[in-house]
Amino acid sequence: MPETITYKVQEYTDNIKNIFKGVYNDFKNKAFSEYKFELEPLDYEDFTASVNEGLIKCLILMEDDIPTAFMVYTTEISEALELNMIHCIGEEKLNEKRKLLMQKFLEVNKELLKEKVVTYPMLGSQEEFTPEIIKYGFKLIGLAVERFEFGNIKSIEIFKAYKQRSLPDGYSIVKWDSKYIDDIVKIINNSFKETSDALFDPRFLSEAGSKDILNKIVTDIYGRFLPDCTSVLLYNDMPVGICFANITAGRIANIPLIGMGKEHCSKGLGEAMLYNTVKSLTDKHLSMLSEVNASTETDNYPALKMYRRLGFKEDYYYTQAYRPIK
Repeated sequence: MPETITYKVQEYTDNIKNIFKGVYNDFKNKAFSEYKFELEPLDYEDFTASVNEGLIKCLILMEDDIPTAFMVYTTEISEALELNMIHCIGEEKLNEKRKLLMQKFLEVNKELLKEKVVTYPMLGSQEEFTPEIIKYGFKLIGLAVERFEFGNIKSIEIFKAYKQRSLPDGYSIVKWDSKYIDDIVKIINNSFKETSDALFDPRFLSEAGSKDILNKIVTDIYGRFLPDCTSVLLYNDMPVGICFANITAGRIANIPLIGMGKEHCSKGLGEAMLYNTVKSLTDKHLSMLSEVNASTETDNYPALKMYRRLGFKEDYYYTQAYRPIK
């Protein structure tokens, strides 16, 4: 008779710390190649300390009392449960293991799911789970990662040849100043509250949530904030648009957010802000950077064309899954 395997999913505890280390390090070794990580994952001791402190949550799949897969999630976003990672060792029964972890996740967080969205960026090999995850009430959005590599001669040529248009009367672009915070919060809220971004990050739905996003950007939670490269669009000296810039890994710059009031759209102003930010990055930080990246929806054709006109290339695509409040 074939041997029967017993599966059990449990929350991480220190009594399995030693035998779980190998599974975690298997993930850590594959973080860049298989999961498109840009930041080095935590060392194992720091990871377990973060779990014990409640900063992150970890569910572990035990296969005949041996850990072979795990899930990490956080509740850092107050309006959402953010599912960060599902990793399995080996090549067998991967989706079966992912399903067991997902079922336990939904069971453990049953009460929270009544008031919180679940967001799950399915990076790298996790996309193999896409056909299954919709059975758990998840919906899917396709995202493209745009990348401008400073070592790519073609991209540099496109950027240098770009003809910047004059701004319409009344408009100007300046760098970040904290005096704009209240206006920028309203811009973020109004720009994103009716977009798909708000489906998987409900903070965009309110000014309080939008302020949380802004605060995390400017206080270096999402990366080292670059106020000298962040572009603020003014109309008659009042803020009406924003293009943030930060550094998310040692030599990688990122555009975490571009937003603008609807009445100012379709005038090339978003492109003007992006150009100003990329030019500032190349003028001020070129020696310390290898690239600048951003993400946009795969069916947002105006945004895709905007990035291409400035020399960005679509590097890869991934599925952003989210589970609405029932």
